[in-house]
Parts: sequence; structure tokens; C-alpha cells
Amino acid sequence: MTVRQLLARRQRIREQARSRPLGALRAQGLMDLVGLRLAPAVTAGVVAFLHSGRLGGSLIVFLAMFAGMQLIERSRFPLALMPAARIGMGFVAPVAAAATMLGVTALAGHPASAGEYVAAVIGAWLMLALGAWTKARIERSVSARVAVLGSPQFASDLRDELRISGVRAYDVIGWFGSHGPYEPRGDGPGWLGSLDEVRGAVLVHNVDLIVCAPDRETGPGADPGGGPWEQVAGACLDLPVRMIGANQFYEELLGHIPIGTIEQAWYRYVLHPRFQSIAPPSKRALDLVLAAVIGVLTAPVMAVAALAVKLGDGGPVLYRQRRLGEHGEPFEILKLRTMTVEAEAGGAQWSGAEDDRVTSVGRVLRRTHLDELPQLWNIARGDMTLVGPRPERPEMVAELERQHSHYTRRHLFKPGIAGWAQLRCGYAGSELGTGWKLCHDLFYIKHRSVLVDLLIVFETAFETFRDAHRALPTPGERFILEERARG
Repeated sequence: MTVRQLLARRQRIREQARSRPLGALRAQGLMDLVGLRLAPAVTAGVVAFLHSGRLGGSLIVFLAMFAGMQLIERSRFPLALMPAARIGMGFVAPVAAAATMLGVTALAGHPASAGEYVAAVIGAWLMLALGAWTKARIERSVSARVAVLGSPQFASDLRDELRISGVRAYDVIGWFGSHGPYEPRGDGPGWLGSLDEVRGAVLVHNVDLIVCAPDRETGPGADPGGGPWEQVAGACLDLPVRMIGANQFYEELLGHIPIGTIEQAWYRYVLHPRFQSIAPPSKRALDLVLAAVIGVLTAPVMAVAALAVKLGDGGPVLYRQRRLGEHGEPFEILKLRTMTVEAEAGGAQWSGAEDDRVTSVGRVLRRTHLDELPQLWNIARGDMTLVGPRPERPEMVAELERQHSHYTRRHLFKPGIAGWAQLRCGYAGSELGTGWKLCHDLFYIKHRSVLVDLLIVFETAFETFRDAHRALPTPGERFILEERARG
């Protein structure tokens, strides 16, 4: 190829890239920036200035609120899966900004009245609600078009998991690979071409994101010198398309680490010098404060629930059970009894979603999570934390460790009452369900922080009256059961 031909080719490439519309990923980022961070903060600052006439104070309100919203949006947890927490924390941000301003003026010797910032807080709330409503209305129309580099089965499973998780911002339209044309079932993703045709297909189908499946899913035909990543990057490096590994995509968007396709990168992370397996003092302080507040607020309800259990069948109110905690140390967990007294006369067994051993009072307690409240005493004693993996019984842990080679990682930290797995997976009384919860527990262990704990507590508060023992749908077994996936 001559120099003139090379320059002409580069010019055509630039024209093709410029002719594409604004990418869906950039459009989604702009919606989040403007609608959920910038607009509410600007509204709060402007309203504060109109009411107080203090330019400096209004600027502080704007900066404090924008910083708070930015902190929430930058969380490593997928906020799309935590709508209640995202909105709840967003409504707290204007109040925190106003409180910051009141503190600054008090320290400066010119205390302001709280009434001066009430309108600013309300204005920010209204703008935040408008931004969230607008995003929900147009999110589907700007969904990112995703193509999978791998097998057709993997593409179908990924699309199903996006639908199960309720993620509407991404749409799997097809897959690249050397397997040849594949007839999808129903409206499933179709074949977009071989690896040699990636560039043309990206331009024709306006692909925004390419998800690269694990090596065993990509199949034969990839470039043996650098693998499919290098082959696709060489063809699309100058185009506005992005590429991400499947496991990283699951983490960032779907909030779990698929143990069925886990890679060595996860082990490198948990063994990195900066990875801290010891919880910071701030987590213990948060546990004690929130446990005390929740205990005081729910004490009357707990008393009524205890009376209902006693009157139900005359048996004991509390149920004590041996569980494994941090580093595998056993402890005794406390719960309000929800089963009959002879429920486990035949030994330990899984509790089903429609377990006939549960009493009528117990069904109400389980549905409202009130049976978990006595565990606040376990938090006070230091056996448990407010947010963390659920503790399991010693009789079942040995079998779970045999089924899931990564299960022991859960014992790096204290178990919790609430948790990411409890929110996302609901009831998990089976091998598949336990593996599904383990995927989320590993994700929490990797990305835990005080902010994440607050988000989970917020979301749990909104989910209180949903049935914790509901059986939620799970994705394909290839993502969950490691041994079957390898087989």
C-alpha cells in the first residue's frame, strides 16, 4: 500500500467515525452528570442565593452537594441495581450540603438561619426527582448496543442475565466468532460475523461495547499470536467502540463475580498488599451507632413480635443456633423463632421458600425480617456486623466448601445481618442458589467500604417488606457452578 493510499484510508476511517451519532455510553454518562449531579446542585446553589443573598454561601452549598452526589455516583457498586438507595442518598445530599453551610457560617461568627436553606433543599429534591424521572423515561432509547466476542450460548446467557437483573441500559444484539451463522431462539442475539469482519460489523450495527467472553468461550479461529483481544483492538482501535472482559463487565454492571468463569486476576487482587482483610474502625463505629438506633426504634415492635411467638404455640421466643463467623470461629446466633419446636428433630436441613415447618406467625416475621432483630445483640457483642455475608451452619459449611472452592473467602470477614447477596438473591436454599449468593459475597468482599454499607442499609430499609425468602431467578449455570462450567 502506497503512502497516498494509506492517507486516503485513514481519512475514510475518520469520516466513518465522525459520522456515527453520539455513543450510548457517552449519552448515559451525560444524563447522569447533568440530571443527577449538576442540575440538582446548581438548583440548590441558585435558590440559596435568591433567599440569602450570600454568594459565597451559595457556592459552598453548590460544591458540597455536587461533591456528595459525585461521591455516590462514583461508588464501585452498580447503582442501577440499587434504585432506592441511590434516590435515598440523593435526597440526603442537599440536607448535608445545607448543614455544611450552617456549620461554616457558625464557625465564621456569622451564623445563618436554617430557614434560609429550606427552599434550596426542596428545589434540589425536585430537580433530582425530575432528573431521575427523565432518565427512566429515555434510558431505553439510549441503551448501549453490546456485541459478545464468544459463543452464541454465552451471548444468549448474558442477554438473559441483563433481563433478569432489570438492566435496561445495555442490549446484547449479537456475537462475533468463527462458529458460523447461528439461528437464535426467538429474538435472541444473532451472528454478526467472524473476527475478520469485526470492523465492518461495528460500523454497520453501531456497536458501542464489545464484551470478550472467557477464553474457553471464544472458540477456535482467533489470532494465535495475540488472541481475540489483540485482533479486535487492531481492527477497531480508532473507532468509538469500547471493549471489556466479561468478568469485569459482570462486576461493574451486574454486581457479582461469576465463580463459574472466575479468573486469576481476582486472586491477585485479594492478595495485593493494598487489600485489607481487617475491617477499619469506622465500620465498627457505624455498626454500633446504627445498631443502637435500630434497636431503640424497633424495641416496641420486637416486644409485640416476641409476644406473638409465645402466644402462637407456647414455645420459646428466641431461637439459638450455632453459626460460623470471622475466620471460621463458631458463635451462637439469636433469632425470633419462626419454626415449630420440633423443626429440626431429624437434623440440620435447608429451609425452603414454602417450608411447611414455618409457623403462621413465623411467616409474617420472615416476610418483614423482624425475626432477625435479636441479632443486634450479636453486633453489640462483636460476633457479627450490620452488613456482610450471612453466616452458615457448621454442618453445611463443609459441604458448601466442597461444592464451591471459593466459599472459604467469605470467612475473611464478620458475617452480617444485611448484605449484598441478601438483597440481590433472596432465598437460596439450594446448591445453585448458594453459588449465586457466593458470587455476590465475593463482590462485596472486594468492594466493601463504609459508603457501600450505607447504600446497602438504605436499600434494605426500602426492601424491608419484601419477602426475604422469595426465590429469585438465577442466570445460566455456567456463571455460578464452577465444576459444571469446566465440565
